[in-house]
Parts: sequence; C-alpha cells; structure tokens
Amino acid sequence: MTLIKSLMLGTAAGIVAVASAQAADLPTRKGAPALEYVKVCSITVNGKPIVGFTIPGSDTCIKLTGYLTGQIEGGNLKQGDSLVYGPGGAAAPGTQIKSSVVPRDELGYTTRLNFGADIVSNTAYGPLLAHVEMQFEQGSGFDTTGTDAYLNLAYITWAGITAGKAPSFFSFTGGGPGWANFFSPDMQGFNQPDVFAYTASFGGGFSASIAVQAPGTNGGSGGGTRVNEVSGLSQDGINQGTDFTFNGERYPDIVGNVKVSQGWGSAQLSGVGHYVNVTGFNGVIQQKWGFGVDAGVSFNLPTLGAGDQITVSGAYSRNAILYSGINDGMWGETGQDVNGNGQGIAIADTYENNDGLTWATPSAWSIIADMDHHFSPEFSLSPEVAYASIHWTGTNATSVVSNSSSWIGGVVAHWDPVKNLDFEFELLYETSHVAQPNLYLGPAPFVSKSDGFASRFEITRSW
Repeated sequence: MTLIKSLMLGTAAGIVAVASAQAADLPTRKGAPALEYVKVCSITVNGKPIVGFTIPGSDTCIKLTGYLTGQIEGGNLKQGDSLVYGPGGAAAPGTQIKSSVVPRDELGYTTRLNFGADIVSNTAYGPLLAHVEMQFEQGSGFDTTGTDAYLNLAYITWAGITAGKAPSFFSFTGGGPGWANFFSPDMQGFNQPDVFAYTASFGGGFSASIAVQAPGTNGGSGGGTRVNEVSGLSQDGINQGTDFTFNGERYPDIVGNVKVSQGWGSAQLSGVGHYVNVTGFNGVIQQKWGFGVDAGVSFNLPTLGAGDQITVSGAYSRNAILYSGINDGMWGETGQDVNGNGQGIAIADTYENNDGLTWATPSAWSIIADMDHHFSPEFSLSPEVAYASIHWTGTNATSVVSNSSSWIGGVVAHWDPVKNLDFEFELLYETSHVAQPNLYLGPAPFVSKSDGFASRFEITRSW
C-alpha cells in the first residue's frame, strides 16, 4: 500500500513539473479588459442635485422623468354669450348683435402622458444642462382637450445662459397650485415662450436676468398676446374676422427681473416691454410699445410643516394683456363660460373702435394669494384666491369693448399614499362682471354677470 501511494505522489509531481515547464514556454498575454457598466451619477444644478446614470464611455449624466395623469372633470358651465361685430362678423359694419347660449358638456375626461429628461455634464464654467419634455394628451367633453402631442419644454442652460422653450423670466408664481389657473401670468406650467436669456448670480441668493422672448405664440393658455393681436377678440366672444391683421413681429418681448431666494423664501420683481403692431379693418395702423410688471413674494412656514408656504403676487399691464394674467384664469375662458349667462371679458392688446379712426387701450391688473399646508407627509391642502380687472381707455360711442372684473377662489387637495402616486381634487368658483359696451344693439337684455363652479379629480403616477 505504501508502494502504491509513493508511485501516485511521484506521478503527480512529475505532471506538475512538466506542465510548469510548458507554461513557461508559452507567450504571455494581458488579461481581458474590465467591463464598463452604467454608473449612478449626481450633478448639482442651481442648488438641486440631478441624480441619474452615465452611459459607458461618457461623462454625461442622464435623468429620465415623467408622469401619467388620468382625470375626470365637470361643473355647471355652459358656453357663454358672445357678441358678433362687423365687418368681419355676421353683422353689417357698425352693428352688433347678441348670440344664443350654447350648451356645454358638464362632464369630461382627460389623459396626459409626459416624458422628460435632464442631460447634464460638468464643465469649467459650471453644469451644462439640457432639459426636454414631450406631452401627449387626449380629452373629451367638459375640458375639450382633444388629442394633441407637443413640445412642452426644451432648453439649454450653461454659465448663466438659457436658450430654448423655457419658463418665462417674467412670471413669479405661474398659474397656481392646480390644473386650472388663477389670475397670474403663467408661462411656466404652460404656454412657455421661446427664450434667450442671461442670468447673473451675485451670491447670497440674489440674481438678475435679462431676456428676449417670443410674444406668446406657443399655445393655448389664453392664446397668447400675438394670437390676440391676430384675431382681435374672436377667441373671447367678439369677432372681427380677418379684417384685424397682425403685421408681423418687429421686436421681441424684452424681459428683465431681479430675484432673491433664501431660507425664508423668495421674492421677485420683473418687467416686460411688448410691441403692438396691427392694422384695423379700414387700414388704420396701430404701432406702439406696451409694458407689464409683476411682483411677488413667497414665505416658508416651518412652524406649520415641511413644505408649507404662503405666496402673494400681483401684475399690471398696459397694451400687453398676456402679462396681466387676466386671460389665464380658469382654462383661459375669460369669465364667459362660467354658468353660461355672462358676456366674455374683452381681452386684447388694443382694439379699434367702430368709427374706424380711434383705438381703445386696455390697462389690466391682477392679484393672487395661495397657501400650501401639509397636515402630514401624505396629505396637503392649497387654498387660493385671485382677483383681476381690466379698464379700457379711448373708448367712444362706437366701442364694443368694456370694463370687466372677475374673482376666482378655490382649493386643491392632495393625498399621496405612497411615493410617486398622487390623488388630487380641485374645486374652483369664479364670478365675473362685464359692463355693457357703448355699442350694443342686441335684441335681448345684456347679461353682465356670470358665476359657476368647476372641479376635477385626477390620479397621477410620476417617475
């Protein structure tokens, strides 16, 4: 047995020796390169970290975002009364008639899908960021959303420069805490303009920006200033047909602001210059500069709960109606669709009187207040109130525009039972008053007041 064991050990030792000798004669090779994997990355932009992933071989950090919302909405709303005015309308020049009330669906449904991405990398001059959002919508009934796909946001920021379709540097609060707007210049949650801007940061949370932006051409929240110039007041109930012509963009809207953002909250003062360039139905041209100002302050309320705050802001404009916020109220309905018995608020940068010689000028202002209170991490409530008024100067006996005012009040409630899931309920009430125009020949009494409720319930899954 001892002999057999000795033979086996000797044979094994020989095999190892031979193998080692042969291996020494083989050419040497480097080991296979290590595989590269997708890595988690985090780059801070404007004080907030963007956490995403890097593609192998790249130093660019990518974060994918988005949400899906399904909602049902309704209210006691009808299509409001409207005025038809010649020569572009159905009536002869110099006349004005009142149309009938058109029923409106009291229920509706909307689905929205949003895909977004942040693409950011570090440079010697700070982060280079590209942000993009595409939205797809389908709706019917009450909200008349229709089927649509559009570019909601797409802009670049680097070293203080912003370029692309971005939130306006004019607006402080945007349209409010809910889907429907209160009276405040939006251009942040929707109808964002095409922008070229530069922001200088001074430390301590202070900054200043200067921007040129498109004059409200990007979509539906009130139509935008340029659209109002093109169509007169047709979208708001008074129709001049094709005889009210926009003469083309000669100058961009010029925006400037100063802003502070610190631990207590934030504040902003902004202004805009807007050029009006239109031709009336008889060839009379209106070319002049309008302007708007917006000021707001938001205070954090740490004594109540994390994320609690109260915001107050106000805006004023002359010959620049989009920047007053009055046409952003509710769903851009300008008061006429609430309960269906009121005349739509006359909204435009300027309006030609029916004498064909003179122009009426609008001065409009709005003020809002809203509060966010978190009763718990899962449940929050946001009450809101807003008031807006428009006053026309330069009117005469032939004018079809008149002074108007409107209130909006309501509340938005959120229940977030798990992360990235939100149940939202929104309830708003609006009441509007429109003075009878000087030129009114309608067969029925002019209805100057309207009011009504609107609400929605939505479920949103974000990522």
